[in-house]
Amino acid sequence: MLVARREFTERIRARAFQISLAITLVIIAAVAILAGVLGDSGATDYKVGAQGAEGIAIAQAARTAAPGFDARVEVERFAGAAQARAAVSDESVDAAIVSGAIVTRNRPSDELRGLLQSAARQVRSAEILRSQGVSGAEARRALDPPPLRTQALEGKDNSGDDGVAFAASLLLYLQLIVYGLAVASGVVEEKSSRVVEVLLAAIPPRALLAGKIAGIGLLGLLQLLLTAVVGLGLGSASGAVELDAGEAGVLAVVLVWFLFGYLLWACLYAMAGAMVSRQEDLQSSTTVLTLVLVLSYLVAFPALDDPESTGAVVSSLVPLSSPIIMPVRVVVHAASTVEIIASLGLLVAGIALLVPLGARIYENAVLRTGKPLKLREAWNPAMRSR
Repeated sequence: MLVARREFTERIRARAFQISLAITLVIIAAVAILAGVLGDSGATDYKVGAQGAEGIAIAQAARTAAPGFDARVEVERFAGAAQARAAVSDESVDAAIVSGAIVTRNRPSDELRGLLQSAARQVRSAEILRSQGVSGAEARRALDPPPLRTQALEGKDNSGDDGVAFAASLLLYLQLIVYGLAVASGVVEEKSSRVVEVLLAAIPPRALLAGKIAGIGLLGLLQLLLTAVVGLGLGSASGAVELDAGEAGVLAVVLVWFLFGYLLWACLYAMAGAMVSRQEDLQSSTTVLTLVLVLSYLVAFPALDDPESTGAVVSSLVPLSSPIIMPVRVVVHAASTVEIIASLGLLVAGIALLVPLGARIYENAVLRTGKPLKLREAWNPAMRSR
């Protein structure tokens, strides 16, 4: 806990981190705001007047159903038919429901007419069902059955899930590679400055490694949360996105896979950092790890195009690539419950195997300076004398 707190506080106070975080948040805020200002939400606003009990019920039903028609409906009530007709004449409202009729000044749009007719059928059907003794719950089930699922044989659904999935994969890739390298760089920094010798006089090597991974990971989690909150919050305020339970679920998925993915990759990067003594040698020791992460991110593109392909399924189960690929498949609703559980299970198993391995490599190599060590030398200290 002491090491984790030190890592977190020292890094969050660093001017470089504060500047980079501020720049990142400004860019995300600008993108979220401009997407709402310059983008076209596609929704059409209608103002509908209503007179009488039936008219009010139809207008309210139209307002509830409007999102399904990619529209928004504002309802204005009128005490008498003359007032409603006058509002239509002076264009205070686009249409009015008066005495069982749709009153408009000119020919209404097909969208508005279809929306009001659909709402009228729903209200009148409910009234008929009630007159026949059908209970409210049964009437609602009859009038509002589950919608048909859409399965496109060719092409993709333009629902916006693909954009969310791409953003999630990019964010996870950047977080994993940035904070994995931060762990490796921190190990080399302490090793090259000989600070690690002082630290190991007070605490065991495994406690030092665990504290470093926990502190840096907490900082990464904080940055991830800030990025998501700012992006989703400003995107919602500008109208670029609509916040609902789906977005909360996406954020939860990203956080879960970041935490487990970070644990896996942080151990690997810590091993790479422990085997060198200079920052100049760090790039060569982490090249293979960085390439694997880059390849995992590149696999996200074909996985996004065909999330049910064999390559996408396999890469979402392999622990090294699943932290980037599986969230993409979850967001586009292509991963089954069994696949999600299997992916998490394999990822946890990989962490369980890698943590003791990484701890041993770190413990054997962190005090050994000089030329970069080979993996077998770090695994078996006795090989140094051979």
